[in-house]
This record gives sequence, C-alpha cells and structure tokens, in this order.
Amino acid sequence: MIQLKEIDKYIESRFQRIFLLKGISLTIAEGEFITLMGPSGAGKSTLLNILGLLDEDFEGEYLFGEKNILKMKQRELSNLHKSEFGYIFQAYHLIDELTVYENIETPLLYRKVSSSERKSIIANLLDRFNMVAKKDLFPTQLSGGQQQLVGIARAIAGKPSLLLADEPTGNLHSAQAKEIMEVFQELHKEGTTIIQATHTRENADYGTRLIQLIDGRIESDEKI
Repeated sequence: MIQLKEIDKYIESRFQRIFLLKGISLTIAEGEFITLMGPSGAGKSTLLNILGLLDEDFEGEYLFGEKNILKMKQRELSNLHKSEFGYIFQAYHLIDELTVYENIETPLLYRKVSSSERKSIIANLLDRFNMVAKKDLFPTQLSGGQQQLVGIARAIAGKPSLLLADEPTGNLHSAQAKEIMEVFQELHKEGTTIIQATHTRENADYGTRLIQLIDGRIESDEKI
C-alpha cells in the first residue's frame, strides 16, 4: 500500500541542517494497524504528516500503491487526498460554526456524494456513536470525548482506505480513550488501514505493529 524509501525531513538553521526525520524506510501493507511511538520530538507527527500528504517538503521516495507522490500533479494529489485518506487530530479541528451533522457532512460534500446517500451515511454514523440527540449541537456544546467522536465520524464518513490519527486520545479521560480505541479496533476489523501516533502503550496494544522512533530515526519495528 505504502512504501517510504530513505525519507529525510529537515529545517535549515543558520549553521546546519536540523533533521526531524533521517533515513526513514518503511513498508505499510493494506489492513495493518500501526502505532508510532516515541518521546516528544522523536518525529511521530512529522512522519504522520508526510504519510498523510499534509507535508510534501521532504527528500526521498514515497510510493502510494504504484504512484510516486513527489511526481504527482497537485490536482492528482488533492484527489488522492480526498478519496483515500481520513484524519483524526488531537485538537479535533471541528468547525465551530457548523453543527455535529454538518461537520460530519463536510468530507461527503467534497466528494460530491448525493444528498440521499449523505443522509444515510450520516444517520448510520450518528447512530453508531450514540450522537443522534446531539446532531444539531455545535462543537462548543459538546464534551471533549464527544468532539473526538464527531472527529472520528467525520474522518470515516467517506470510507477512507487509510486512517491517520495523531494522539487521538491525548485530551481524554481513560473511559473515553478506551471507547475511541475500541472504535479503531472495530474499523480495523472492517478492513481500514490505521496509523496512529501515541505516547501510550495501552493504545499501541490495540494495533498489530509497533514502530518506535528516536531522534527522527526508526529505533525498532515489531509485530504485536
């Protein structure tokens, strides 16, 4: 599904290059549930952003299927981004001016899904996450856990083949975190490929593979 070959990511300082990622080579198969772990500054979010096409400023080779990301035109990248990828952020990134229903609907509008199909998809997601009674509320009227569930519903509404999650339970208490990780586990069983960045081993144990990053390099890569 994904191949990274000798990925370097750095910033230029006055006297030297500061590497955020160095020599990252990685193969990700369809259907894996991968966890990126490591201390703050290890490169987890940087790698996740590159994997998710949110950062194209890097050196090396990134193949998504047969497609070389760095050789694709912007329009092709944008279409790939919308059709294949779903994102869950620690800070939720919900749109405050939109209701729960409208937030979940957003990616479906981008993908030009018909009105009747949108209604069906959103109704199923609201039911799945026990949010039917909250569909007309705004994000500020929800708890942190509820906002994160809306973020997950929005991320999977378009049935992405790859779901990327950056510290998805970082702001939540343990019961909410467990609920969200169980949702991930269920999505994985349904065939979604998942890559999460986390600080917690408990979250990693829901997955199938653990990659430890230290100082921008892969320290270890093991099946769980």
